[in-house]
Amino acid sequence: MKKCPNCGEDLQDQDVFCTYCGEKVESETAPTPVTIEPAAEPASEATPVAAEPAAKATPAAEIAPEATPAAAEIASEATPAAAGQTSSAVEPTPVAVEKEPEYARYTVEEKKKKGFSPLIFIGLFLLLAIVVAAVFSFGKNLFSGGLNLSPEQKFLNYQYDYLENKFKALEDLGFINTEENQEATLVLTGEVEGNEEINQYLEDTALTLETKTDLDKGSLQMNMGLKLMGSDILDAYGEYVDGKIGFSVPTIDENFYKGDYKKIYENLTGEKADETPDLKQVKENKKTLEKLRKKYGALLSTLITKDNLTVEKTKFTLDSVKKGYKGEVYTFKPKAKDIQAFMEKLATMVEKDKDLETLLEQGSYGNGFEAAMGLGEEPDAKEQLAKFAENLRDNAEEMGKTIEDANFTWEIAVEGKELRQIKISSDYGVYSLESGKDGAKTVEQLNAQPADSENYYLTNTYTKKGKTLKGSISGGNGIINIQGLEYSIETDKKSVLMPYGTYSVKDPTGMGGEANLTVKEGKKGSTDHELLISGLQSYYLGFDSLKINLNSSDKTKLSAPKGKAVDISDYSEEELSELAEKFGQGFEHIFESLEDVVN
Repeated sequence: MKKCPNCGEDLQDQDVFCTYCGEKVESETAPTPVTIEPAAEPASEATPVAAEPAAKATPAAEIAPEATPAAAEIASEATPAAAGQTSSAVEPTPVAVEKEPEYARYTVEEKKKKGFSPLIFIGLFLLLAIVVAAVFSFGKNLFSGGLNLSPEQKFLNYQYDYLENKFKALEDLGFINTEENQEATLVLTGEVEGNEEINQYLEDTALTLETKTDLDKGSLQMNMGLKLMGSDILDAYGEYVDGKIGFSVPTIDENFYKGDYKKIYENLTGEKADETPDLKQVKENKKTLEKLRKKYGALLSTLITKDNLTVEKTKFTLDSVKKGYKGEVYTFKPKAKDIQAFMEKLATMVEKDKDLETLLEQGSYGNGFEAAMGLGEEPDAKEQLAKFAENLRDNAEEMGKTIEDANFTWEIAVEGKELRQIKISSDYGVYSLESGKDGAKTVEQLNAQPADSENYYLTNTYTKKGKTLKGSISGGNGIINIQGLEYSIETDKKSVLMPYGTYSVKDPTGMGGEANLTVKEGKKGSTDHELLISGLQSYYLGFDSLKINLNSSDKTKLSAPKGKAVDISDYSEEELSELAEKFGQGFEHIFESLEDVVN
């Protein structure tokens, strides 16, 4: 045994990182390296293949990022996060002809099914959830050894590197906005072709939404307005500023109602509000979350050892591009005792984790936690964690057995320093991610094949030339194959919502419908998101095409209403109910007015 130099907790002699705080510690004994032995060379060189390939898979939790064109940005722009690694992505060139990629096929050994408890799903889900969360948690601090990384660290690092770059690409393109202080104005308008009666209502009609967030001041403001045929029908404002709320609907009542959140809550429910939403805390919560990721990432590293991880130099095939590669395949296959020990360590860490308890108490991270974990109705954060830890301990042994009995295997395939494949499989299914090159094209394919049904796939194929990214997303099950979204993105221009460019989808049923979205520069520095849905004659909607425009801007003129301020902090439950009824009747009147106009 030894002690962590940072937090003082007891550690095992072989531990390289503290499983309590994530601090790197010196091993008292030299670690035994994993032996990497070259596999027997196949009869032929690694060339494109047409034969049935081996199974490749990925966890379902990783599917979402790959399903968007933004994921395509990675291959050419992302750089590895870990020290000592460099990207080998090469600027692609256009391809004249692009064949529709074939779906991946997998053969899952049929096994005589026996009755099993839902616990196997709980166990696998829990393990995969921890795996995905922890993979994101490893950063340069943990992997500061460069080329001296152990095989266990490389196994996690390749995946962290890949996923971090995917997230960064989404952010750089504009699909994700992580800025803490934001403001935006969105204006929605529309028109149709083939029905002048509908156009009469849409002319000079607009729905406007303005938002402004300032975490430094702990404030959130929002205003919604509806103009119908030139008349202002609705104008509603709401705000939350450092523990105080405010709202105004001038079309119903010209007053600006404000009050202390805690007092209003207590007067309305009869219960004391222990906490109020603290937007200023969001920044601190991000720091705490990073600390948690580091700690739980260090814990995950203890699960992967030289006894359950093998590394083989070999040739492998990516079915999505029908091409062979030469590199290393890492295979992690835990034993029941490994899972049991990990779950017991996790239980102890969770039970004592003050940082996690603090995040749960903030509310935004704890909403629905008790329902998701089956922990009863609204227990406090400490009780939630205690019950969760108890469930982990009670089921750790059985969870380990069920995972081992299900032949749970987690593999990655690497060419040079490029991750080409992630595969997670068991007797209940195979799930995979493949990322490969086919000439100038990059092909990323996700596959999901439950043991008792056909394979489903989703493929993103793209090329990048200069600042333009072109590609398509398709999917299916090998029987029904749909060519879905086609896109052409300008990687250096973006709105508050997404990158500039064109996006198009055709109705796969062949009825003629087609949707085309163009994101381009609008007036006065704004952006127009113009959606044209055409070929609607066959759908019996009463018009031939529909054009919708969403104008966006990263500026807003949002300000507090000028009406008389009325403090409702000390309103009784009856007074608050009367006020709510007043606004309810006002909204009902607005809706009735809309019906009268339309009819």
